[in-house]
Amino acid sequence: MTKDNKLLKVKTYFLIISLTVFILSLTQTALTYNDFDGQKTHSSFALLLMGGLAILGGGTLEWLTWLANPIYFSALILFYKSDKKSIKLSILATIIALSFRSWKEILAAESGRTAAIERLNAGYWLWTFSQIILSIGTIYYFTQLSNKNINENKH
Repeated sequence: MTKDNKLLKVKTYFLIISLTVFILSLTQTALTYNDFDGQKTHSSFALLLMGGLAILGGGTLEWLTWLANPIYFSALILFYKSDKKSIKLSILATIIALSFRSWKEILAAESGRTAAIERLNAGYWLWTFSQIILSIGTIYYFTQLSNKNINENKH
């Protein structure tokens, strides 16, 4: 197998694994929070669908966190096309996803009421892990591609 074929195979694996973990995250609960009427949860799928609307209810920070999703998908597409911009976008999506760990509360209602985050569940961690996988994949792929090009130019 040639170096080009190995790199293509590695890129394909990273794309498939990252996207599979992302899809798996959608089947899980993302977070648990304490609202005025008890403990509640949000599914990852619901957050994916509704997160983009958070800005309409005053959830600017929630919306900014949700932006990790379109950034992640842009990085996936660019990585598929072997565009180096995918490195920066995948790292940005990962940073945004990881930054959510520092949150203590979320917007619980459009009225502006907030609720304390009790815990981040499997959906959040899988979502974040899918972005970390993509970041590692883009960095690895383009590093190997660069090394291959350097070695070819030496000969």
